[in-house]
Amino acid sequence: MLLRAMLSHYRRHPLQLLALLAILTLATALWSGVWTLTSQARDSMAAGDRQLAGQQVLVRQDGKAVSVQDFADLRRNGLCVVPWLEVASDSGGARVIGLDPLAMSCAEAAPSGSGPVLDGKPFVDISEAARLAKDRPSVLRLYLATEIGHLPEGWQRQVDPAALDTGELADSFLLNLNALAVLVVLVSALLIRSVYTLGLDQRRHGLQLLERYGVQRRRLRRYLLLELSILAVLGAVPGYGLGLLLAEVLGSGFGSAMANLFDTALLATPHSVTGFLVTVAVMALVVFWCGLDLFKGGRGQTGMVRFQVPLALGALIAGAVTVLVAGSLVSAFLATALLLLGAGLVTPRLLQRLAAPHRDMAPLRLWRRRELGVLIRRLALPLVALQLAAGTVIAVHALVHTFEGTFNQWLDQRLSGDLFVEVPDGKAIVDVVPVLSQRELAANWHPVLRGQVILAGADTSSSLDLMATDSRSSLVQNWSLIEGVNSPWLAVGRGAVLVNEQLARRKGLTPGSRLILGFGEQTREVSVAGIYADYGRPAGEVMMDVEHLPQDFAPAFRSLTVTLPEGSANSRREELLASLQHAWQVDTLQVRDNETVHQLANRIFRQTFALTRAISYLTLGLAAVALLLTGWVVLGSRQWYYQLLVVWGLAGKSWFRVILTLAAELMVSIWAAAVPVGIALTWVLVQRINPLAFGWSLPMAIYPGFWLELMALLALAALMIAGAFWLRRPATGIAPALGNGEER
Repeated sequence: MLLRAMLSHYRRHPLQLLALLAILTLATALWSGVWTLTSQARDSMAAGDRQLAGQQVLVRQDGKAVSVQDFADLRRNGLCVVPWLEVASDSGGARVIGLDPLAMSCAEAAPSGSGPVLDGKPFVDISEAARLAKDRPSVLRLYLATEIGHLPEGWQRQVDPAALDTGELADSFLLNLNALAVLVVLVSALLIRSVYTLGLDQRRHGLQLLERYGVQRRRLRRYLLLELSILAVLGAVPGYGLGLLLAEVLGSGFGSAMANLFDTALLATPHSVTGFLVTVAVMALVVFWCGLDLFKGGRGQTGMVRFQVPLALGALIAGAVTVLVAGSLVSAFLATALLLLGAGLVTPRLLQRLAAPHRDMAPLRLWRRRELGVLIRRLALPLVALQLAAGTVIAVHALVHTFEGTFNQWLDQRLSGDLFVEVPDGKAIVDVVPVLSQRELAANWHPVLRGQVILAGADTSSSLDLMATDSRSSLVQNWSLIEGVNSPWLAVGRGAVLVNEQLARRKGLTPGSRLILGFGEQTREVSVAGIYADYGRPAGEVMMDVEHLPQDFAPAFRSLTVTLPEGSANSRREELLASLQHAWQVDTLQVRDNETVHQLANRIFRQTFALTRAISYLTLGLAAVALLLTGWVVLGSRQWYYQLLVVWGLAGKSWFRVILTLAAELMVSIWAAAVPVGIALTWVLVQRINPLAFGWSLPMAIYPGFWLELMALLALAALMIAGAFWLRRPATGIAPALGNGEER
């Protein structure tokens, strides 16, 4: 009888049971989907980083070019090497890159025979590329896929000259992605708790009646906790499967795009026990959080209303101060949590204050303002969750667009020109100057020398990376600087240097600062002409003109960056390389085609950014659904108050317009509260967390056009809420008993 009495609430309010099950299922689907999508994004970013950075290359000790037969012999001997056979274009055609699916399976420890089907140009199977290579110039590189202690006789390792390390740029994106995943869990937990506490508040009178009949409160709590646990299980099991399905659908485009490059298992939806256990653990924590309300005598969240505003102001002030002075990632994330907590606590009270009516208002507007205040009070938790979700979407949109712009700019700087040619050991750049001076072969070029210098200080000395190039080259002068003196490139040509942002932050350098650089036994004092962004790695770096290097400086690596003449790049490429080989008297050259690497990088990271957007919109969608479900339940307890509009003569379209205006005002209030949260969250991520984690910051950018798109989305939600009101529009009848002060 007790069980039947407790469940009678859901017989009278079946929509509330449906709403609770729906929000539990959708929230679990969001958790499992986010876990899967973020895992895919991490895997894709790591795969892209490995592909761009390359690995050690296996070369012959006799200096001869490697062949496809060499690759076959090495594989037959059990050596895990991955081929990259680049075949030049035919007349008017495109270049072809040959890969071996089985070798890539070996590299990724996948089962034999599970390699991808290579049907996406320019990537084809190595057998097809080898057939084309018989009639065209080609270059084969063999990458060492695993750490091998002993190489076969006649072979040696060599650093891949085509390496392009995305390094900390990828790490930074993943760090912000992890922060997003945590925020998603927080938002969905708020939504579950809001729906549950609303139902618990509605059941308060029935539970009190059971206590009067002699049922112990402790026993009621046990039954309620058991009921919540059963509902959580009923929602979590299908929700987990739905999340995996959703992630698989959203990630299928990514998987098909990458299937031509990597093993299909690399980006498959990970049906792992770990993902399920994480989902169960999160659900258990949320159930525990909701169960805390069972020990408040059914008062819900009203116990802390008195201290809500002081607590919110304290959290905002503490968070703002901490985020400005934070010296570690832990303190920065703690400050961010305080800021979000303060915003969540103060938003309902602030919105109620803004919605406060004035006595001189028209009666209908006065009623609408008072009803808006009641809705804000009763929907406080879902409103805060929707505010945080919308703010997260704003931040993620700005963050992804900033990363895309930054990544493209970084690629354009690092991949300037068409070809990257390594200078062979023992050969001089001056030997090929006559070849590069022929405008029909090279439109522009500049050398790049890399090595190490010592930064001498008052107390300590440290090693820095050095990049020396021709500061007069237009390819270099296209670099954007964070700060700089007037005519910085002219100053570099006269002996000044540029430093990367990491070194500038570490040593407190600004344009005009003086540095003492040690080149072996020599030291030289130089001036800082500017600071440039360098997202790929943590090391400090200085850039100087090659003309100002000491005569006895021995660079560790030398290369040429070449721009081919427009309109004839494909045909002139092989002619230029043949001329360089002849001038240096070598059989083969290590060459990187920058356009191919650029396309590959864009393909990889654009899909990763698309996955991140999917996560943010999933979060916003769940928050909107939760608000609709909660609003639907609230309507059941407020039918009499909307029936008053009918009594006043507002029927049909007039009644609908009033309700639509009420819902629109509610959504606009949420939008206005979400925009500052989104801007603040973006600033914290790019200006505080990134510098603390990596020593450099991303440019701060906002996109007001997206705010309008978000407002349109919330306007659609308002229309759906008004439609729900219309479906449950009240009929004439007797007013229910009033209580709780909600009638005012």
